[in-house]
Amino acid sequence: MLYKDFFKLDLKTEKILNKIPGPILVLGAGGFIGSNLLSSLLFSRKDVFGLSRNPKNNKRFEILDLPKSKILKCDINNLNKLKLVFSKIKPKTVFNFSAYGAYSNQENPFKIYQTNFLSTVNIIEELKKYMLKAYIHAGSSSEYGENSAKPKEHSSLSPNSHYAVSKASVSNLLYYYGKHENLPVIHFRLYSVYGPLEESDRLIPTIIRFGRQKKYPPLVSANISRDFIHTFDITRAFILGAANSNKKNYGEAFNIGTGKKTSIKALSLIIRDVCKIKDNPVFGSMGERRWDHGKDWFADPSKASKFLKFRAKINLKEGLKKTIQFNRKVNWQ
Repeated sequence: MLYKDFFKLDLKTEKILNKIPGPILVLGAGGFIGSNLLSSLLFSRKDVFGLSRNPKNNKRFEILDLPKSKILKCDINNLNKLKLVFSKIKPKTVFNFSAYGAYSNQENPFKIYQTNFLSTVNIIEELKKYMLKAYIHAGSSSEYGENSAKPKEHSSLSPNSHYAVSKASVSNLLYYYGKHENLPVIHFRLYSVYGPLEESDRLIPTIIRFGRQKKYPPLVSANISRDFIHTFDITRAFILGAANSNKKNYGEAFNIGTGKKTSIKALSLIIRDVCKIKDNPVFGSMGERRWDHGKDWFADPSKASKFLKFRAKINLKEGLKKTIQFNRKVNWQ
């Protein structure tokens, strides 16, 4: 496996990982976050497998040079194939990053609910056969909608897109499975994840790409804010979630973010420092997106800190530097 310095876990997290029941299965392993997690897990354990709909044409797998025997082809919407994979691996710990609808070109509502909600029902029902010990689901902070300024997990959910509705529905589904069927399932509401191998048209890759050219891309309003969290911290969160899969946490949702609000203006100043940009950013030069409601959008991660012992470690400046270093090495952008 290449580029191990970027994905190798710290010693403390590695020790925790090695105590998690296996085999470990990563669903959606070909995506941005899933491929980062899978790479880290494979350094420490051999009983780790990833599922991907089309692994042969996956550029991330090609770059990472992951063992082909560890990556299985399977569309999670194909229940028969899913059953075959589960019967072969018999997973005890499952991390699910499978999703559709998070990007502007993914607008089919039927596919959104099939992939994000109905497939989750199939997955959980099938996993009941295999003495499941931990299931961690990647949800989204977009479940809160405009109720986005440091909400508690029990705060009102106001999803404002099909994607957000599907993720909020999974949160309720997992609550039922955890509290009423006593299954070891946990829901993570992820904030703005960035890091190696992110899609090139997303905010952080775009601002990095322009920054390396000593300029800024078109930007939205200066005051729009996000809670940016690096993939390395996301990997740690999922490992800690599985390690703390106990009855108290069954069915619970957790905010996974840094707890720090970063405005687009603040982000532009950080990238100016990192990339030595002399130009000035022009805010409002990019059209507003439908999800940019203008309100602060950042996490209250106190519940994850209390029950999972998770706190983000990588600050935004450090994370941007790491991401730039990786992109240069692999020519991702």
